[in-house]
Amino acid sequence: MKIHFAYAVPRRQYRPTRVFEKLRRLSEKVGGKLGIEPYYRRRGIAVRTRPLRAPHSITHNLFRFLSERAPTLLYDWGERLCPPVQPDDIVIGHPHPDPQTVIQRLFREDVKCRAKLLIFPVCHDLPYGDPINRFTLPLVARADVVLAITGEYWYDTLDASMFAPWKDKMVRLDMAVDPLEYPFLKRRFNAPGRRGYLHIGSGAPRKGMGVLDRTMAGLSQFPRASIGPGTDIPNMRHLASEVHLTPEFVSALAQDYDFFVCTPLSDPNPTTILEAMAWGFPVACTPQSGYYNMPSIIALSTTDIEANVKALRELQHMPEEHLLRLTATNRNLVETHYTWERFCATVWQALEPYLQRGDGGA
Repeated sequence: MKIHFAYAVPRRQYRPTRVFEKLRRLSEKVGGKLGIEPYYRRRGIAVRTRPLRAPHSITHNLFRFLSERAPTLLYDWGERLCPPVQPDDIVIGHPHPDPQTVIQRLFREDVKCRAKLLIFPVCHDLPYGDPINRFTLPLVARADVVLAITGEYWYDTLDASMFAPWKDKMVRLDMAVDPLEYPFLKRRFNAPGRRGYLHIGSGAPRKGMGVLDRTMAGLSQFPRASIGPGTDIPNMRHLASEVHLTPEFVSALAQDYDFFVCTPLSDPNPTTILEAMAWGFPVACTPQSGYYNMPSIIALSTTDIEANVKALRELQHMPEEHLLRLTATNRNLVETHYTWERFCATVWQALEPYLQRGDGGA
């Protein structure tokens, strides 16, 4: 039995010679029959910088976990090939919109194997969530199990979504971070009235940059900054588009900024929230980030800007002891709940019913 696992691979790490690249592409065209394969196929991705961030952190940790338990082959989710899967094998992977890519072809073509599992971030709120995931519906219908990387908010509202007919085959996965790579750094807060707000993440429309900008406009007397591509927010200072979030860099941020703020409209389970929790920043976010009904997180709204400003302004004068209790609770969650051990164990539990089968029924 082999496990065929497809997820995002940082392919720019592997720059083969032109001859090798031509041979590899030719091999893909004939279904891999030439035996030319990329470095990561049997070894996993090369981790050259820490911390390794999502989605590559998922690829690295899950491949390592699976390969310790069964022979596992890794594919980039965008590889355009249909690998030779045997009836005794298991397929698990992230679907790509291109119909010629590996998971699309393995699910669509008459490939017999023990089981076919999808694993991908799931959200469903219009107008952003549905178009992103709509192409997956035919694949979801064919899957034995759908491992949905998604927060409780999205799972609890699944009955109202396009995924409702297949809820019974969905297993919810919480995102994870390695607390050793994200040390607890925020141990003190600036004086009341001088505390700052920080945002880290991309500026994609579903991230709710308009909500964030209007909220920050009501907090103009306090320090405000953003980091990330496409996050040129008029009411926040843009520190950088791309930066390596080393402990040294984040420690410097923690001197000026005290609270992590994000206002997604439709985001499955953003890792940046877990990173902030691990570092020790109190977190304020909308339920549409996936994280909700959590006493240690300040709830924001996608529509009520005035309420957002009020909630964030109240943090200015919250006693430091209270803030430290919030951060201690969040750090504990990162160390005990949002872990790679739990993430991978949940995947393995979903695989277990198929590990004893050999009928190639999928």
